[in-house]
Amino acid sequence: MTRVAILLLVLPLCATPAGAQRPVPSHPPATPPPAGAVQEVALVNGTAVTSDRVAAALSTLIPQESFHRNVSAERMAALRQQALSTVIDEELAYQDGRRQGLKGSDADFKAAWAQTVNRYGGATRFDAALRKAGASRASVEQEIRRRLIIDLSFRQAVMDRCSVTSDEAAQFYREHPERFIEPEQLHVHAITISVDPSSPSEAWPAAKARADEARRALARGMAFAEAARTYSTDPGRASGGDMGLVHRGSLASPFETIVQTLPVGAPSDVVESIYGYHIVLVSEVKPPQKKTLEQVSATLTKDLSATRCAERKDAWLQGLRASAHIQLHEAAR
Repeated sequence: MTRVAILLLVLPLCATPAGAQRPVPSHPPATPPPAGAVQEVALVNGTAVTSDRVAAALSTLIPQESFHRNVSAERMAALRQQALSTVIDEELAYQDGRRQGLKGSDADFKAAWAQTVNRYGGATRFDAALRKAGASRASVEQEIRRRLIIDLSFRQAVMDRCSVTSDEAAQFYREHPERFIEPEQLHVHAITISVDPSSPSEAWPAAKARADEARRALARGMAFAEAARTYSTDPGRASGGDMGLVHRGSLASPFETIVQTLPVGAPSDVVESIYGYHIVLVSEVKPPQKKTLEQVSATLTKDLSATRCAERKDAWLQGLRASAHIQLHEAAR
């Protein structure tokens, strides 16, 4: 229990080789292992990888799968393998950092320590959490310093070398113009008379009658927005049925079928869906247009950098694995 608890204190708070913040576990490990139950599951260049470290990594993955831990045995086995792979990669990054003589600065350590303590609401609560876990400040300090070396190793090998410049982003924009075409957009409005699927059968004729009355009101000259506020029963009535701009092809059936041939400014007939009855209006059609470099530059630079960083990270870890001696014990296979 002690080692898993220590690792859970540290893992969500420090940088990781994945370059992304770990999810904070929504719960502790389901069943704390008894004293002495920690097992060696692998050797990485002669250094033991133990089950408690894998258990801590696994605890950060499970909340992504199911808040209530409704995870099948097969999926759990796959998650354990993912956790083991992560721990091995971290051990390789740690060893690489040690070989290079990397060491977190005192300022980095103080910041990480303060972050750890503050997450628990101050030193008093933090110390209480340590006592409850059977952990010590020294053991947490050791894990933080290890985590800082992993972070520095990752930063030097990946993050310091993968940023895309604005000039590179501009070149990508020029070479791939088709990727920056915004599809045709429709400004759609709708009157909806909703019918709950659990409603009795007589609710449908009543909703249809209300929809027909709304259509007759439109035919008499009532503005669409006024009709929506008068007859709609869904939240869209507050905005006069205005659904905003949507890309052609993105609407659910039967809306997409309706707008394909619906003239601009003309309300549709009453149509039925699994949600009730609807009247649709297209007030504007915006043709496809190419976004300018200025419009996409910031997002494009960020996305290209993320892709390059992911590729460089994979290549770096593959290189570390290729030159390492990794032995998995039978229990980990």
